[in-house]
Amino acid sequence: MRWNDATIDYAKGTIQNDDQVCELTKNELFILLILLQRMDQIVSRDELMRELWDDERFVNDNRLSVNINRLRIKLEGIGLIDVIITKKGLGYMAITSKR
Repeated sequence: MRWNDATIDYAKGTIQNDDQVCELTKNELFILLILLQRMDQIVSRDELMRELWDDERFVNDNRLSVNINRLRIKLEGIGLIDVIITKKGLGYMAITSKR
């Protein structure tokens, strides 16, 4: 799958931008997939948590924040900066790169 100038390989769990490749965890990959399926639309934190973890008894708000932050750091590391944005009080949104 292509997103911005990057190629996402779900089978390998990687994303490549130019000649830089990074591996994503299962949760990071799943978050990215959910956000990309609804490109330029807000996906609520509750929706992401329900999609990621079926059993909400073991999920707290911080766990999602940690996964989102790690995903952002990895994306920035390969040149995809500010492509997942926070909509305060609403959720997250994947956007087309500002490059």
